[in-house]
Amino acid sequence: MRPTRDQLKQAMQAAERMHSSNVDPHHLAASLRYLQDRNKSLEELLGMVDRFIRFGMPERELSEMRRLVHRLREEEAREEAALQEADSEIDSSMLL
Repeated sequence: MRPTRDQLKQAMQAAERMHSSNVDPHHLAASLRYLQDRNKSLEELLGMVDRFIRFGMPERELSEMRRLVHRLREEEAREEAALQEADSEIDSSMLL
């Protein structure tokens, strides 16, 4: 069920407080903050794609959309590499 704007605002405030006080034992605040940032980028991309589908797009705006897609892909690749590195560190530490 989708939270209301007020519920989402309260959740983000709680996540910021958890982050500020460095109390996030299950990484909920970090996850919420990450998903919020990712959602903003994807919403921006959706708006660009919607305008492109409806009206076409000048080359400058099309270039902006391409850069945003490229940035999102790079972020995802970096995050995936970091996760794989963390997984391999855990696996190798289990050998000791």
